Amino acid sequence: ASAEASREYRTEMGKLDTAFTTAGHSSEAAKKTYQDPQGVLGETEQAVEAANHLAKLTKNEKDLEKWTDICTGVYATFGASLPIEGLTEAANETAKTGALTGALADALNWAGVNEEDFQASLDACSTEQERQQLIMDTLNGLYSDAADKYRETNAEIIRANQANEAWMSSMAEIGEVSEPILTDVKL
Repeated sequence: ASAEASREYRTEMGKLDTAFTTAGHSSEAAKKTYQDPQGVLGETEQAVEAANHLAKLTKNEKDLEKWTDICTGVYATFGASLPIEGLTEAANETAKTGALTGALADALNWAGVNEEDFQASLDACSTEQERQQLIMDTLNGLYSDAADKYRETNAEIIRANQANEAWMSSMAEIGEVSEPILTDVKL
């Protein structure tokens, strides 16, 4: 039963590991980056999607940690009305193209940042890395306090989500072992 019950979870973990290792990050960084938003959201697929975007957007674990703080702060402030996987996708696209877009524009606008002024700052950047840094520093300044407060006021919910994640992870280990046996029986 654990093979069937954990298949979707194991698929998501495979996507996570693939995104991180192909972007030059470690499997350990993938797990840590995923676990932080998963503890806040309590939702695997959304946390994996956000983390996978961060794998492409960042170059080191320090930046991954800053982004998990940003995601927590944005979620604490806006909840589902500004999905973090949409934010990380828009941040990635904006850093690559230099054009402010999507949920990133919302996260800035809703925090009182003038879109034209931010676009001018993006235009002043000469590389994708400079745009990435500008986006991260701006959002971190806007949302880090909300992240800290959310973690403080929702510590038990986060802990419960982390416990559920640990349980699912252990069930997935059993499922991974039993999957080939189950597959052979079906054939």
